[in-house]
Amino acid sequence: MQTDLPGWVTFPESDWVRITPAEAGLDPDRFAAFIGGLDIRGSEFGGEDHSGNQWGAALTRGGYLIHEWGDRRYRFQTASVGKAFSWALIGFAVEDGLLDPDEPINRSWTGEGQLSHSHKYLDRGHHRGLTWKHLIGPREKSEHYGGFAIELGLHWQERKSGVREITQGLPEWVNWSGDPFYDLYAHAEPGTVGLYSSAGFWRLSQALTVVWGRDLKDVLDERLFGKIGIPADRWDWLTGEHVKSRKHFYPAIPDSYTYLDPPYEIDGVPVRSGPGWVVISASDLARFGHLNATRGIWKGERIIDQAWLRGHSGGNGSGASGESRHFTAMGVVTTEGFDHPHAVVTTSLLPDEVFVGPVSREPVGR
Repeated sequence: MQTDLPGWVTFPESDWVRITPAEAGLDPDRFAAFIGGLDIRGSEFGGEDHSGNQWGAALTRGGYLIHEWGDRRYRFQTASVGKAFSWALIGFAVEDGLLDPDEPINRSWTGEGQLSHSHKYLDRGHHRGLTWKHLIGPREKSEHYGGFAIELGLHWQERKSGVREITQGLPEWVNWSGDPFYDLYAHAEPGTVGLYSSAGFWRLSQALTVVWGRDLKDVLDERLFGKIGIPADRWDWLTGEHVKSRKHFYPAIPDSYTYLDPPYEIDGVPVRSGPGWVVISASDLARFGHLNATRGIWKGERIIDQAWLRGHSGGNGSGASGESRHFTAMGVVTTEGFDHPHAVVTTSLLPDEVFVGPVSREPVGR
């Protein structure tokens, strides 16, 4: 496992240090031309209103800020970006010997007597072979292989799947009752079909809460966020109960998350929303992106095995990513105009011809 980093890669302290494109090893004219060709603005997904600078994005290289759009400190729920942090939580649990990602989840939790219906229990039906890896899916894809099909409750009621452009009906392999709450279970043998599903991540967050026996936000504060300079009071992770209780979580999509089922609290611990809904700023998401770029290293310390690091996109124009070729990273909150697939990205937002050399500034935070 490679841990060496170029000598010019640094790490932000309390805030990012901004440098010029030339200092960042970029061709200033090509950089300006590329940035000038973008149409960046606040997102309007699901009726959200992000006018008035209620959006933001940050682009970094080598641990320095090189460009920002809108308000990079604006904080809002970032839709599915939280799935990347569920990945990290599994990685930490593996490191601590709390779970084997290839073993059935029911060895840790069955949900019997806690889940709303017996057909949801994790030791019954297709769930018997459901592993942690099935629910998170391959690192290089956005699909999950747990057999959970629901993305939005309203769309499920309409016999549709997907989030943005609803162009297809339900997959042939699902059993549809019309009630997303009832239908939150594995409809197919795990590992046989791939489909993007936030529903599977909700079941994952319940199981992870059992495994850790503590608030998942506290785990991330201790093991990840605190170590990369994000204080506990500068971010939040909405609970599943909070999201479920809001009929118009997205103003134009009523009943979005009616599939979120109990338990909402396990042994007194609230269940955070594994599907996403982390409230955070673009500036701080870029820190996580930079950790991706450095393959889990921060100021000489390995924070996490790089196998459990990945970026992710949020449907409301949010995202976090980092790449290890040019060491660029991005944090984006409720911002449209980027053609950049954070979830599986291995390249920079910037085209290769913009890069002309390494960062030429003395590192400040190694």
